[in-house]
Amino acid sequence: MVGGNVLGLVWIRHLVAIHIIRYRYAIPIDYIIDFYYFSFIMARQKGLIKLTGTIGEVNFYVLNGVGYARKAGGGFSGKAIKTKASMQRVRENASEFGHCSMVKKQFRLALMPFLEGIKGRDLHARLMQLFLELKALDSVSECGKRRVCKGLLTAKGKRLLQQFVFTPQHTLLDALNAKATFDWTTQRLDVSEFGPNGYKVPKTATHIGVTLGVLDFDFDSLDYNLKVSATHFIDIDAGATSFMLEPEAVVAPTHVGVAVLGLCFFEVIDGEVYDLPSFIGGKVLDCLV
Repeated sequence: MVGGNVLGLVWIRHLVAIHIIRYRYAIPIDYIIDFYYFSFIMARQKGLIKLTGTIGEVNFYVLNGVGYARKAGGGFSGKAIKTKASMQRVRENASEFGHCSMVKKQFRLALMPFLEGIKGRDLHARLMQLFLELKALDSVSECGKRRVCKGLLTAKGKRLLQQFVFTPQHTLLDALNAKATFDWTTQRLDVSEFGPNGYKVPKTATHIGVTLGVLDFDFDSLDYNLKVSATHFIDIDAGATSFMLEPEAVVAPTHVGVAVLGLCFFEVIDGEVYDLPSFIGGKVLDCLV
């Protein structure tokens, strides 16, 4: 029996040192080696805990929900990424990704009055994708130093930003946008013959509110200035109506101008206004580069 245990121990060491093995237990590999008989039984059970990281000379990781263990070593380290010539492209991609992430963060902060009611990760992911695409359009900078602002100087880059919608598949927002015209000289939004009749609205909503924002955003320094109009209220039972919106102050953008259209539902009771932020809508109307 002792001889069998010794042979079994040698075989387990062989598996750990050479092969990738699946593990279905919740105890470290040391326990398998030091307490062969006990852990040999446990290795055949399904565990709730999947180990990750390194214990001794064994790396543990999870792939597609399955736990694996393999001999440590190989791969690359943080030092290698920072210093090896073969990792130059990795460093370049990381630098550009970090730039896009910073732009995304500041852009969201700049438009917070229009975005704070939007829940979930979808907006974050789509904004990040937008700025990565804009960065990729920079054909004049070397790899690792491509910038969103230079991608915006292209016709395709400008169109990508112009067509960006914060809340896709918002039919009422689409209908409102189809009736809207924005002029950069006056920074005035004109909406003609628009009515919410026939569109799905929240049960408690009595009005919709429409707001215009004009953002001056510096994609280099990430400084910004946002001017917002007063909210125009429309009774959801009203027929088609025309109206106009202007920001609180008309200031010509000195960097990249972004006109934004915002829509929100409200419940008005005896003159008191309650917003329903879960049903917010927003999109870019136009941009001035």
